[in-house]
Amino acid sequence: MRKILLSTIAPLLCLLVTACHGDKTKSFNQIKPGMPAKDVVALVGEPETKTSVIIADWWNYSNDNKMIVMSHDTVVRVVMDLKASQDSMKNLSSKMDSLGSALKTLDTAK
Repeated sequence: MRKILLSTIAPLLCLLVTACHGDKTKSFNQIKPGMPAKDVVALVGEPETKTSVIIADWWNYSNDNKMIVMSHDTVVRVVMDLKASQDSMKNLSSKMDSLGSALKTLDTAK
């Protein structure tokens, strides 16, 4: 009787734990330019943060290492590797600072 009870309850407990735990897989690869914001939210949920930048909004999913660029509630671009993009921007910023310093040096040398 105990074996029958355990063999019946164990799968039900597993099912319950799985259902309560939720689906941790997010479908960022299904998000395409032109997709409306409501479809994005349905696929991957609300972003952790939203940042407005001139004519676009950056939807940041830092825990998933992703960012979605939106304009007028429509996907413009999906950044699949947020960390690499941030590193690239830091590198570009550093080069721009160096160029600015070089230009100031040339300007004062006149």
